[in-house]
Amino acid sequence: MIKVGDIVYRKRRGGFLHDQPTPIKDKLGLVIKEYKEKGAIPQYYVQFTYETPKWYYQHDLHRIRREEKND
Repeated sequence: MIKVGDIVYRKRRGGFLHDQPTPIKDKLGLVIKEYKEKGAIPQYYVQFTYETPKWYYQHDLHRIRREEKND
């Protein structure tokens, strides 16, 4: 689940070679605002590097997760 303050990638959508959407890892974005409406897909206002902030649907974003090492 994406929250305000998370760092995200944009997902690349569609294409013939890949069925699964893959993250575009050249740009990082910061989630600034969240808009949820009952029965609708959540939307997030995201600021990517050197771009004006825009609204994106939840399924167009991929949240960066911290991986823990188990030694």
